[in-house]
Amino acid sequence: MLTKKRLALAAILLVGLANAVMIQSFSWNQTSHYDLTRALNEDKTTIDQYAANTGDKVEYKGHTYSARAPGLALFVLPFYDALGVVGAESWTEDHVAPPDHPGDEMIYLIGLWGNVLPGLLLLVLVWRVAERFQPGYGAATAVVLGLGTIVLPFSQMLFSHVFTTFLSFAAFWLMLRERDGPPSPMLLGVAGLAMGYAVSSEYPTFFAALVLTLFLFSRRDSLHPLGALRRGGAYVAGGLVGIVPLLLYNHYAFHSWTHLAYSDVPRQQKGFFGIGAPSLRVASTLLLDSRGLLTLSPVLIMGAIGTVLLYRRGRRAEALTIGGICLCYLGYNSGYYLPFGGGSVGPRFLDTTLPFLAFPIALALKRFPGPTIALAAISIVTMTIATVTHPLVGYENETVTWVRYLSKAYFQPTIASAYGLGRGWGGIWPFLFFAGGAVLAAAGATPRARISTAMLGWGVLAVAGWALFAALAPTVLGIDHAGLQSIYGAGDHTAFNLKLHSGARYPLEKLTLIAAAAGLLALLLAWVCGEWGRYAPGTSAPAASSPASPRSAGSAMMRMSTPGSPRSSRIGSARSADPAPPSRRSPFGGNGAPSST
Repeated sequence: MLTKKRLALAAILLVGLANAVMIQSFSWNQTSHYDLTRALNEDKTTIDQYAANTGDKVEYKGHTYSARAPGLALFVLPFYDALGVVGAESWTEDHVAPPDHPGDEMIYLIGLWGNVLPGLLLLVLVWRVAERFQPGYGAATAVVLGLGTIVLPFSQMLFSHVFTTFLSFAAFWLMLRERDGPPSPMLLGVAGLAMGYAVSSEYPTFFAALVLTLFLFSRRDSLHPLGALRRGGAYVAGGLVGIVPLLLYNHYAFHSWTHLAYSDVPRQQKGFFGIGAPSLRVASTLLLDSRGLLTLSPVLIMGAIGTVLLYRRGRRAEALTIGGICLCYLGYNSGYYLPFGGGSVGPRFLDTTLPFLAFPIALALKRFPGPTIALAAISIVTMTIATVTHPLVGYENETVTWVRYLSKAYFQPTIASAYGLGRGWGGIWPFLFFAGGAVLAAAGATPRARISTAMLGWGVLAVAGWALFAALAPTVLGIDHAGLQSIYGAGDHTAFNLKLHSGARYPLEKLTLIAAAAGLLALLLAWVCGEWGRYAPGTSAPAASSPASPRSAGSAMMRMSTPGSPRSSRIGSARSADPAPPSRRSPFGGNGAPSST
């Protein structure tokens, strides 16, 4: 029998399978990680013999090194060895997916361990954390994160972003469990270990580590000198262990414990590793231009609203942690010399913020189902089209190619393409099959709620507002122009050449029509299902959701409970959700562009 929990697990697994069948095309960032992995497998740190394979490299004392942090390469190294034992290279030679770029298939196989698996585990954690605060809505939240944000494309490519995002959110999950249970230096030590290794894999995760340090000290019953020392000491000790691989790599490669290959990139030598003062103008491009985070994934706006609901329930430490991480990353990214990091479907350096901003979507889905469902559908359709066509766009106006490729049925290769089914609909169907199944399973795992007429209207308004903004505002307000100026300033003087990049003045015009239609269709289906459930034999209609009912079940106020008191925490959660029989505590918790640098 398919229980809600099994459906939730199936939904998350199907997202993982959807990522596992994609063979994304060549990029310098991926080959740089791949080259470093091969070098380490040969007991070397230089990539001299692979130098022509990537542009993400640095020169140091006559040798060529990967510009990437070593953590991801070290993590995938055992799996790479295992692939060698089973003769995976012979498979890659016999099953070549177009466009037949050397190494793509091997990078794909390594990525099953390096990005697909961490992406899957990240969704599991988001599911459990969301269930902790809004029971029944965790699966939908996890699937929205996995299919409706840039977590989707980067779970299919050998970048370090999803791996370090998983480690950062795992640290938060461990701290959350410890905060709501008995004091446990062991859990905090493991959280520190995760954050330390995240820094060894992607240096900017240091910002997340700092914010989580403040969350660490939010436990009231440990705010005394000895308690603070124990908690902070365990976290710091774990973090120091986590950065040992980075220190050893630096010493072995550069004969210095602290020298980073990243510092040898010429543009990184200005400011603090290429980071200057934060810029509101650049921040607006990161969020709102044609590659902007909120433009392509508007459901994250509901995550921000859910964070406010979380704060009002009394979970102030968690809400402030979300806000702190988002502000830190947006500030640092807006001061970086290449904000989008070169070719990317969106602001990839903001990837770490996504699970923190996503899990409160569960609260918004319960309280405001109309706009949340509509914006979730828009986000999933937009990100899916971008991912299966051309995710690594280098310019804001180049996003027009997504619908062009879609109209020509020209997609990224998949495992089916490696077996001769091409790059059309015959090749992309495995991804669409698994992704579609994930959406259906998540819908089945989520409580069915009646959507009131008022809430339906709010959903339609959300679709219309997004469509108008995405189609017109980036150009009319000059947001795209500001984004292109950043690229021009980074050294690419072709940034404003529309013809060269096959760009368009209003690049998202057609995409917004497709995504808006999907949003309205999802809203209609949700409304019909709610009405059907209302009148189905043997069922009673749940209370209608409405903005005018602030004291509805989804927005019931949760007062601050003393950390360390699991009973009070569970009572608070029960007040904010539909009544459910008590259960044992789960072991998982509560109920042509510039090179990327």
